[in-house]
Amino acid sequence: MYINSFDERIERINWQPSAVPTRQMIDSVLAGRQPRQPRSAVLSLAGAVTGILIGTGLKGMFLPGVPWGLDAGLAGVIGGGLALAGLAASVTAALLAAVKGQRAPRLMQFSSMNLLMIVVLLLS
Repeated sequence: MYINSFDERIERINWQPSAVPTRQMIDSVLAGRQPRQPRSAVLSLAGAVTGILIGTGLKGMFLPGVPWGLDAGLAGVIGGGLALAGLAASVTAALLAAVKGQRAPRLMQFSSMNLLMIVVLLLS
């Protein structure tokens, strides 16, 4: 049913001037809202810790004398590969969070802290 005027809308919900809202009206307004997901510091902390680990791995790939550095042999290849895989996963998660936007605030919270820590460690 298509309602094209304000008066028809008022008649449809049986509104009376200066009347108390009915339970039906309150339920219809509240049903239209999406419940908020509480944010916690756990996701930010997890993103920061994984970002620090990935950033340390990436920074150590180019430093001599580090167990996963340039001259570490097989351990360097494995450590460097894990660091690069972590960077690829972090960038992918950040792009996915940017695309999903409002539908995935927790992913945005995690991935933004993750990339922030990686960048801070690489620039230090």
